[in-house]
Amino acid sequence: MEGHPVATSGQQSQFRRYFPAVVSVLKLWLIALLALAPAGTVTAQDASGYTLFKGEPFFLLSDAGYGSKDEAKVRLEVPGRDMGRMNTEAYSGVDIVVYRVPEPLEFLKKQRNLHRIQVEGNYQGEGLANTLSFLWDSWWKQARLAWRKIFSAEARRAVTQEQPKLATNGEALRRPTVFANHPQYKPLKGYEMVDSFRYPIWQAKQIEPPKGVKLDGSSSEFIQQGSGNVMIPVGKRKPGLYLVEAIIGEHRATTLVFVSDTMAVTKVSSGQMLVWTARRDNGAAVSGASIAWTDGAGVLQSAKSGSDGVAVMERGSPEHTYVLGEDRDGGVFVSENFYYDSEIYNTKIYAVTDRPLYRPGDEVNVKFLGREFKSARVSQAAMAAPIALTVYDPNGTPLLTQALQLSGDTGTETRFRLPEQATAGGYELRFTYRDGIYGAAFRVAEYVKPHFEINISPAKPEFKTGEAVSGTIALRYPDGKPVKNAALSLTVRGQQNTMVEGELRYGGLFPVELKTEELKTDGSGNAAFSLPPAADPSRYILTVLATDGAAYRVKATRELMIERSATSYQLKAVRQFSDPGQAVHFDLIPDGQAAVRPVRWEMVQLEKQTKTNGAFDPNAKGWDVTFPASGSYQLSLRDEKGNLLAATSHWVSGDGVKTSPGSIEIVLDRAQYRPGETAEALITFSDPVDQALLTLERDKVEQYGLLNGGASWYKAVKVAPAQWRVRIPVKEEHGPNITFSVAHTRNGEFVFENAGLLVIEPRIALQFKTDKEVYQPGEKVTLDVTATLEGKPLSTLVALGVVDEMIYVLQPEIAPDIADFFYHPRRNNVRTTASLSFISYDMAQGRTSGAPARHNYNERGVKVLERPRRDNIDTALWAPSLKTDADGRARVTFTMPDALTRWRITGRAMDMQGRVGQRTGYLRSDKNFYAKWTAPDWLRVGDAPRASFAVFNQTDKEQKLEVTLSGGAQPKTEKLSAKPGVNYVEFPLAAGSGAMRLEVKQDGKLVDALDTNLQALPAAWSSPRSMVVPLGGDTALKLPADARNIRVSFAQGAASHFARIADDLIEFPYGCVEQTASRLIPLTMAIQSLGPDAASVRDRLTATLQSQRLRLVSMAGPKAVFGWWGNATQGNALMTAYAYYADWYAARALRIDMPAEHWNNLLTVYTEHGLKDGLAERALVLWMARDMGLPTKTLASGLVDDIAAMTLTEKAGQQGPSSSLLLGTSDDRNSQAMALGLASVVASQNGVPLPPALQQQVAGAWKALRASPAPAAQALLMLAGELPVSAADSVLSSVRADMPTLDRAMTLLWVQKKLGGGAFGKPPVLALEGPWQKIDSRGGQPAWRWTDAKAVPDQLRIAAATPAPAGTVAVVQYDSRAAETPSLPVTIERRIVRMKRGDKGYTTELVKPGEALRTDELYMDEITLKPAAGGKHRYGLLEVALPPGAMVEASTWGITMAGDPPTPLERTRHAERRDGYAVPIDPLEGNVTVRHLLRFAQKGSYVLPPARFHRMYQPEQKAFEGDGKTNRTVKVE
Repeated sequence: MEGHPVATSGQQSQFRRYFPAVVSVLKLWLIALLALAPAGTVTAQDASGYTLFKGEPFFLLSDAGYGSKDEAKVRLEVPGRDMGRMNTEAYSGVDIVVYRVPEPLEFLKKQRNLHRIQVEGNYQGEGLANTLSFLWDSWWKQARLAWRKIFSAEARRAVTQEQPKLATNGEALRRPTVFANHPQYKPLKGYEMVDSFRYPIWQAKQIEPPKGVKLDGSSSEFIQQGSGNVMIPVGKRKPGLYLVEAIIGEHRATTLVFVSDTMAVTKVSSGQMLVWTARRDNGAAVSGASIAWTDGAGVLQSAKSGSDGVAVMERGSPEHTYVLGEDRDGGVFVSENFYYDSEIYNTKIYAVTDRPLYRPGDEVNVKFLGREFKSARVSQAAMAAPIALTVYDPNGTPLLTQALQLSGDTGTETRFRLPEQATAGGYELRFTYRDGIYGAAFRVAEYVKPHFEINISPAKPEFKTGEAVSGTIALRYPDGKPVKNAALSLTVRGQQNTMVEGELRYGGLFPVELKTEELKTDGSGNAAFSLPPAADPSRYILTVLATDGAAYRVKATRELMIERSATSYQLKAVRQFSDPGQAVHFDLIPDGQAAVRPVRWEMVQLEKQTKTNGAFDPNAKGWDVTFPASGSYQLSLRDEKGNLLAATSHWVSGDGVKTSPGSIEIVLDRAQYRPGETAEALITFSDPVDQALLTLERDKVEQYGLLNGGASWYKAVKVAPAQWRVRIPVKEEHGPNITFSVAHTRNGEFVFENAGLLVIEPRIALQFKTDKEVYQPGEKVTLDVTATLEGKPLSTLVALGVVDEMIYVLQPEIAPDIADFFYHPRRNNVRTTASLSFISYDMAQGRTSGAPARHNYNERGVKVLERPRRDNIDTALWAPSLKTDADGRARVTFTMPDALTRWRITGRAMDMQGRVGQRTGYLRSDKNFYAKWTAPDWLRVGDAPRASFAVFNQTDKEQKLEVTLSGGAQPKTEKLSAKPGVNYVEFPLAAGSGAMRLEVKQDGKLVDALDTNLQALPAAWSSPRSMVVPLGGDTALKLPADARNIRVSFAQGAASHFARIADDLIEFPYGCVEQTASRLIPLTMAIQSLGPDAASVRDRLTATLQSQRLRLVSMAGPKAVFGWWGNATQGNALMTAYAYYADWYAARALRIDMPAEHWNNLLTVYTEHGLKDGLAERALVLWMARDMGLPTKTLASGLVDDIAAMTLTEKAGQQGPSSSLLLGTSDDRNSQAMALGLASVVASQNGVPLPPALQQQVAGAWKALRASPAPAAQALLMLAGELPVSAADSVLSSVRADMPTLDRAMTLLWVQKKLGGGAFGKPPVLALEGPWQKIDSRGGQPAWRWTDAKAVPDQLRIAAATPAPAGTVAVVQYDSRAAETPSLPVTIERRIVRMKRGDKGYTTELVKPGEALRTDELYMDEITLKPAAGGKHRYGLLEVALPPGAMVEASTWGITMAGDPPTPLERTRHAERRDGYAVPIDPLEGNVTVRHLLRFAQKGSYVLPPARFHRMYQPEQKAFEGDGKTNRTVKVE
């Protein structure tokens, strides 16, 4: 074992050491004897073949103490399989030696590790026996051979005839010596050896699990036990400490066995150790025992137990200590103790989120409340001070930081929005207040849109206890087709409902699984289920996982309340236990308005399970019960429907009360007490008990005494052989609580139980009342909140939230109850242990072996469910600072979200004095019928979809409905016989944009309606375009007729161009690593440029920056190396450097500190991956690294050496006006010039001189760049000082939105650095005449959007009231779907194939031209790109069109293609877009085929533009499927 010494003495035989003379004599005698034989006649003897037995490592353990009448045992584990067993079997067992340790306490005090004691073995080797055996056999054989030479054959025959035993045959001469395995260790010196024996391991009974023990899913599902795991008896021993030595060959291990008829109960706290010594058989106190309290390095304190067996030692306690003890009979015991402070009095900051679970992109609301505690009872308002909040994602990456200000009266609150790409998992809120660090948590689950709907329909709306819960699960595709033969896994979990202070709560935080059933849908897509009946009022949570063979399963969850009642009561008695025959009165207290009254009572005696019931007076305000016999009782009241209204428990003292074997049950007569009252505890043991230790504990053992002894602080009376009643006067110093503890030992078993004595603390009581219990979506909810303290109205602060109850099904509340957090029962700082199960062990190692190997562990991944919703609102209301008035009342209103569910109301209150309270309530949103828009909200011109809409019938009967779709030329109406659950209606849609309305009517009355906007798009690819137009009067515009999304912004001077360029980068639609990094840089610049009057814009930009930074971090590959498009492309040094550089920018703006070694990884990636890249890319990497302050001089020198060989080509640049110079082709003159110019800048920054020849090349590069109109070229000239700063205006004004994002971002950076980093300026205030709408950009800059969908503007007319200042330009941006000409020599072939599932995997079947696709089948989209011979194209993007409603499967997990052998389908690597999907390809070199799984959800006929491939940084270079000449038409049925 690591960290533990092992013996290291030599291994050779000790024969020579102890008998040198004997060895010499034997050798000389043997040589002389052999010499008698003639030469060449003696057969040479073989070598002995003997090796010293080594053995294998084994484990020796003692995990229990023993009494003098017990059979003491140790546990041995040796290798039981394969070579390990073979190597140990030859030893025929294990040698066991038992020693009695003299002066045991002194021995234990000297040990540094009492679990693994160090006693050096007495290694002596195996002795002479095997040596002498071999010598004897050798002498005998040689002697026989010599005799054969001395005597004739006749003489030998005559002798053997007379004495046949003297005959020698050849077999005897050839027989090898038989060796024995003798112990290699001799007895230890200084110890009394009391026993030794060899124990037969392989013939002994192996350790087995207990008979009849089986707990599904737990560790009791034992692995089949193997050989070599045995318990070895070492005999009944008189009291004392024993050392057991186990030996197998050269391997040796030791352990301790404690034998004592006395045991010790220890109670340790921060400044005290209490020890109670008692007999292990009957619990009687043992006096006069010697006690030593040690920390392993020395004795802290010593004592002797008194007449009551108690010894108390007062001093500071280390974290880890031992109590050593020896009684008068010599019995030795040891107890191990661990202490830690569990209650610290300081400032407590309570942080709670509006709900525990969120989706990516959701808004998180947080409330903070603080209180400073001086002691367990005294507190004051927290000091006003800043709170620094940091949010960490599941990977520990800082997501955002915020600076808040805490108020002692109202706390503080904040909100932030999660990024759309937020990683699923647990998030941490870590915040600092003054010198303290605090934390809270919430979780994020990613919801995936399902490709079919799951509808769980119970057979009836309500179920009672004892009834089988049945129903139907219906699976439907979005167009209403049934999901046939789908595999379903139905899991049922249950939580028992309880009444706590009149509040419906769940017994236990997490539901317990009751049943898992595998089902299959029939031809109608339905599957019936039947669940076990609930014996008690419960909440059933049904979870369905369903698959139709796709790569992932669809998950749905439904909650069923068994016997839920709208009205509940509290049943309260003065005491929780009574005597047999004693009348007990229970008060019946309604919770709110008692709309439903109880009419029947039930009473169950739990020990015998006898049940009685009868009628209950509905007008009664109480219940008088006389319990005839002792026992534990459950009482309940029900209404006329059998629903549970109230429940409570009661105990009746006497023999009838039973507890589990080996346990203690403590029942206090009341839940809480006031100072001056007397608490009475009914203590029930599992067996008759005459003695036990009683203590009152909190920060230490405050009081102690014996059960059968008495003390001033309590009085104990025996009620029955196994039951006692203890009366304890409650004092003020016991508040807010103190622990009453009972400990006893019997027959070698120790048990203790704690019960909390709660002293009444005032709590704020909250009540919620709504104007009705059930609301329809969209209705106004009025919620009244009432706060009282001890029945009196109270003005207090209330943090109020209304959250979908299903959130708590997925994730139970993480935040603690506010009362438990601030005024929780103070944790007991006393730790109780006993000496009965101290573990002593050793690992036997070979005398030259090393440490054992480490083990590897695997982690399990978990997926969080997807939950289809009509909307995505999970928090209906969040009011973090609601204040009740002097009458204790407050009212809030909100609109019920468009979801049908049960809502949980949670209120948390704190007043000025620090008194707190919390309560939950419920309300429901429901309606008989509701519609769901399952069709897409867009189409292409030329499409003819048949849209499908879902209509849900929430009643239990079939209903006649009318469904109308309006918004086109003529409203369309369909009559529907709606069955319970989901139904589908189909309407044809006209090819046009506009508002659409879906209405559901019953008997002419509108029962539900939905509105949506339908958008029609041209059947062609869209490309962004832009132009810069100088303003002067009415400025003419020349836009193509198909121009869409037309926007205009104005700029005057460099500052306003900065803002405009930043906006364009922030708005760019795609999100590869480079484009995401190119968003972070302008976002950071924009945030840093905002003034104090732009708080709202700053918050919005900061949220965007946080989101984009998280997206960037999520795209990192192994070893933090980035590819161009994350894991979809190979790692790249430039992309890695750019990602680090952008993150460095963003982290500074977000005030996130990262360690220096994090940024240094950029240089590591450059040296490992970047030296093979192009010179321009290398130069750009080193420029960014130098700007970050990293050491780059050596790398810059290497770059200069490599670029010195470059010769600037005379060939003019062939790239288009929108192509990138930074990521251009290596043979392009302007790209080469950029590389030379950037390298010279890097060399200058690092003080690296340029050779003369290179200087000439750089001069030529500057000349070439001056002739280039590219903004990046001009910006680099400015950075190098080759262009004056005054040129910034013209450089920035030439930047267009259709240029590559990297070039735009670097232009922005270089110009800003040359200008000194000035703030963004505001554009001139102008107004446009005509159908223009003013909007604000993401960066808060004004812009104008064209609103006339039927026309395109031909000029810009500036309003006379806002004339344009001189030098103002209009930047016009628009999207155009004008025909594009192929310019890239790449052939694109696309085919759609049907996936056919077979026994050996999936096969494909080509979809023929004109053949309709089906909504209930799975397809593969297979696209092959074939570049011209020798062509290599970097950074390419393939864009593929899909019809409305079609989607790419998010995963291919589990999809295997048939073949020999079958092969898994490659992972998806697409990027979603509204009208299809895109696939990054880098590089395109040789033929490339990409495959993705498709589903089609919407029936109809659709027009698809041809697939398109273009180079992102040379956007003019494009290729099209079929050269872009024809569109593809598909039909879906």
